[in-house]
Amino acid sequence: MGGVNETSRSTRIRRALELARALGRTCLAAAAGRRPARHVVERGGAELLDAVAVEVEVRGARPLLAGPVLLVANHVSWLDVQALGAVAGTRFIAKAEVRDWPVVGALAARLGTLFIRRGHFRDAMRVKNALAKLFVGGERVAVFPEATTTDGTRLGTFHPALFQAAIDAAIPVQPVAIRILEVDGTPAAAAAFVDDMTFVESLGKVLARPRLVVELTFGPPIWAADQTRRQLAMRCRSFVADVLGLAEPMPVAVPPIRRAA
Repeated sequence: MGGVNETSRSTRIRRALELARALGRTCLAAAAGRRPARHVVERGGAELLDAVAVEVEVRGARPLLAGPVLLVANHVSWLDVQALGAVAGTRFIAKAEVRDWPVVGALAARLGTLFIRRGHFRDAMRVKNALAKLFVGGERVAVFPEATTTDGTRLGTFHPALFQAAIDAAIPVQPVAIRILEVDGTPAAAAAFVDDMTFVESLGKVLARPRLVVELTFGPPIWAADQTRRQLAMRCRSFVADVLGLAEPMPVAVPPIRRAA
């Protein structure tokens, strides 16, 4: 990523202002409560991505957009949340620290995000039980089972605890592989939100790119009632590794993906 290929300072300022306006509209829509939360998430995600010149491409199997489903994805950036929200209007599970983020934390809570304290077994049980209730109500929920972000070139462990909620509710689990790319199809290192990077630093890197693409590849649904939570975690992780082209073992067979033309 060189300075020659970066956007001008005026473009970055303009995009930042557009992002602020889009975030403001989403906050007002969420506070008004006149539309279902999933519609606010869909529209808000699309507007926020458009403001920072990020496109979304959907590939693979058809996303399950009717009825309850647990979407399971790898995690690279805060852009992942906006992209999945724009496509599926889903609720999310986020680390507890997000609740304290200015504006974003309050908005996430208003839109039904479940916050979890990482590494706390009792809190994982609390969230698992809350998830099961949401599924009974027909909700779609997305989880990032690595419980952290990566730069997209590797995968962490897919922790299995929250998969139990899908088993208890007997609903499908659908894996999603996420890649963030430059417009020429090369991996976008600027999009990775890792280590001790702040949101402001990450946003600055995104604003500097002419345009980015979030590629969401959906896998075939897996019926949770026929699996253990560890099997579900392994199958989802294996699907994501396969799509991302990572040299990972395939401990459980995964049906082939129907790729978009």
